[in-house]
Amino acid sequence: MRRDIAGLATREEVQQIRNLVQEFQNELTTLGVEVDAVRRRLDALEGRVGLLEDEVKRVRIGGAVNLMARGNHRQGSGVRGIVDRDGFRVTGGRGSEGSLLADTRVLHDLDLNIKARLSETATAEAVLNFGNYLPFLNSITSHTGARSTRGNSLNPALNQFVNQSQEQTIYKLALEAPIRLPGLGGVALTVGRIPVQFTPYTLRLIDVDTYFYNDKTDLGDIPVDGAKGTFKLGPVGVTAFAAKADPIKHVSDSNGNIIGTTGSYGLYAGASSSPFNGGFRGNSVTFRDENNVLNTTGNRPRGSLIRPIGTGPEPILPATGNGAMPVENIAGVRATFGTGFLGTVGATYIAMGGPSQAPGTFTNADFNRVYVYGADINTAIGPFGVNASYTKSDTAGRKTSDPTETTSRVDEDNEAYELGGNISFGPLAIAGGYRYIGPFFAAPGYWEKLGEWTNPIDIQGPFVKASYALGGGIALTAEGHFYEGTGDAVGAGGLSGDDGITHYKAGLKYGLTSASTVDLGVEYSKYDLRNRGESPTSIFYNIGYGFSFNPTTSLKLLYQIVDYRDKGTGFDTQNSRGGVAAAQFQVKF
Repeated sequence: MRRDIAGLATREEVQQIRNLVQEFQNELTTLGVEVDAVRRRLDALEGRVGLLEDEVKRVRIGGAVNLMARGNHRQGSGVRGIVDRDGFRVTGGRGSEGSLLADTRVLHDLDLNIKARLSETATAEAVLNFGNYLPFLNSITSHTGARSTRGNSLNPALNQFVNQSQEQTIYKLALEAPIRLPGLGGVALTVGRIPVQFTPYTLRLIDVDTYFYNDKTDLGDIPVDGAKGTFKLGPVGVTAFAAKADPIKHVSDSNGNIIGTTGSYGLYAGASSSPFNGGFRGNSVTFRDENNVLNTTGNRPRGSLIRPIGTGPEPILPATGNGAMPVENIAGVRATFGTGFLGTVGATYIAMGGPSQAPGTFTNADFNRVYVYGADINTAIGPFGVNASYTKSDTAGRKTSDPTETTSRVDEDNEAYELGGNISFGPLAIAGGYRYIGPFFAAPGYWEKLGEWTNPIDIQGPFVKASYALGGGIALTAEGHFYEGTGDAVGAGGLSGDDGITHYKAGLKYGLTSASTVDLGVEYSKYDLRNRGESPTSIFYNIGYGFSFNPTTSLKLLYQIVDYRDKGTGFDTQNSRGGVAAAQFQVKF
């Protein structure tokens, strides 16, 4: 539409002609021009231009095209594969040693965004997605599926195929309109396939792919099918929703084979056990290698451990989880209140339902409901910013003979709380705090990522983060995390005070020109294992380059060196070293 009217006059230009006719009316009359006829033509022209402009404003089309490529490789003939930063084991098969071309993927992703004004108050928005990127991810809400056809080197006969089928889906379809309800007054209502998120510890989408930037995976919005309303109760702002969870998932590979088992994908919540089986090293997981020889490996955390037992980044063993429930239905409400001196206070409540992981039993796994509730505050004390939050995730199952009780009720050691602060001194910004995340805390949020471990649980300790803009296009970032096990669920296989993780992260961004940047970074994780003399380490070195052709077109390149040193602890199968290369070309329109 815009292309069709690009050469036509606008309303403003028609008005300028009208002003000129008015200014030179006497001269035009002297020349024999019928001024009234000119005015009538201008009126008609303005009406036609107005209709065209209103049509353009009524429907707008935009979107983004992402063309991506990724290659993985390993070094060393005895290496059975590397674990990438998202927790997936890649390049495990024969022939991928030393070659990025032996384990590569080319991905395409098109988001077509259509916005329409249905009336003076109602609007509609649709995001149609085309390509093989979402099938590659399997599910945008959990670390499932595979990233490499050679990923399951622990048993190559059970290798999973990467889904690269070209598919299309409605990623968003939202109708928005204001309504009035008795007792509530005005409500901004949104219905359809809608995005929702609350806070990091209650409800937020995890980033299942840190190698490419994409609004679908990086903004924290969880797509659900349902309705959402926002309204005011006096000074309190309220957002409430109810929906069917995880409507977008691709659970088959390019050959049509089902990846994993029922419940091996989706949004997860709740806990029935510890995923560690006796600490970080704990009770080893047994598997058969490519020579059909039994081996054991420890419980190195990969991806998020909040998942059903036996599922994860590597669908075939070893895979551990906390016995979480796949969420099928979800409803929640969040209220916020600006208090002035106390800053902003928030409260959240979420109720979820799904299938029991152990139907017909009275174990902790026999739950089909999860309730998450919490409170948070953000305020300032002089130059200091202060934030605090408390969140709890309870589970419940079938009713018992006592009408006030249910089976599988987990309501202890399932809290998460954080107290933090921040301050800025010109170009220097510093933040830090203390967090405790209980062994059975399992809300569908996204609160932290420590190397290949997403959403760490059963840990407590301090953290600090800092950034400094040196000027001249140079910026530095650094952070440190110092956690040990809570010791609250050792009897159930949880982490003790002798288990721990120390994590450092540093980065340097240098603007070569106004359009190009170089990004250098390193992530280092050291695991302290109970009753082990050595501490295995995991390191990611990042070398990145970005170039912006214009405000809507960009290119990003990344090479990541992966270096895991087991040090004879058996925390993972063995030492491993390799790399991941990624390229992304993005055009927004």
